[in-house]
Amino acid sequence: MIFQRSRRAFTLVELLVVIAIIGILVALLLPAVQAAREAARRTQCANNLKQIGLGVLNYESGHGTFPVSFSHFQESGTDASHVIGNGQSWIVGLLPFVEQQAIYGSFNLEGKAERGHGILRVENREAISRHIRLLLCPSDDDRFVVRTNVWRLPNSLAKTPFASTNYSGVIGSHDLVSSSKWGGEPGCHDYERWRRKECLGTFWRHSHLAPVTIASFLDGTNNTIIIGESVPAFDAFNYWALGNGTWDSTHGPLNYFPEYGEQTAWTLWYEQETFRSRHPGGAHFAWGDGHVSFIDEAIDFAAYRGLSTRAGSEVVDFP
Repeated sequence: MIFQRSRRAFTLVELLVVIAIIGILVALLLPAVQAAREAARRTQCANNLKQIGLGVLNYESGHGTFPVSFSHFQESGTDASHVIGNGQSWIVGLLPFVEQQAIYGSFNLEGKAERGHGILRVENREAISRHIRLLLCPSDDDRFVVRTNVWRLPNSLAKTPFASTNYSGVIGSHDLVSSSKWGGEPGCHDYERWRRKECLGTFWRHSHLAPVTIASFLDGTNNTIIIGESVPAFDAFNYWALGNGTWDSTHGPLNYFPEYGEQTAWTLWYEQETFRSRHPGGAHFAWGDGHVSFIDEAIDFAAYRGLSTRAGSEVVDFP
């Protein structure tokens, strides 16, 4: 007699148990995978800022000042007609120092932007709408943004396309339109305040009129943040090529995200000009001596503001 060994199949209950166990394991594994990916993205973001910060220092070594920005319209104030510039940002001048000579060489920056020249020339359109990976944080899913609605551009060029950036220069702790819910130092953009050299940080929209030097860092370059992270979807002016779009303020807390709809009123646009990132818990900053660190969003507000000024003589205990 031949005996056959019977095969026992999975019951439905056993199959469901196995599926449930696999689901639990995947659920436990997924956060670890996501955390590992974010750690890699965070490292890349810090490396981007490191290259930008070193590029700024190399620029300073070659030019004697930090890279400068130019306004694209006439500033308010007495006898300010000469303030109109070609509209280029400090990042444009930095390009040859971060291995982007080809893009820089494609620009024609002659003339005043308010008249459709300078950075707003038609022949510059392709370059200013180009995404440069060095200027984008991989943690931001909305980083590949080209914006066309730029406030106060000449009407004929109001739809000029600009590519965004995740990195902004530090203007200081200025409340630029005196409407911030957190207060802050008075704005320093108009001609009269610029003439009195009231800009406390390192970058602003017409810094070519008072170029920042290493010697002006009386607080010490290693005690002053000069470039930080921004999220273009919550920053109305964040375009890497435009002088009015490559700086932010510490007048508001780190990692503050405006409620939906705040972008509609121009008086609140400046309230968005604060530093934030898609990283949990804080954002990266480059310092005046070239090093990069991650600043916790729970940092003491006064200390955070103090770190953004070059010569404020603030006593700040930063780990």
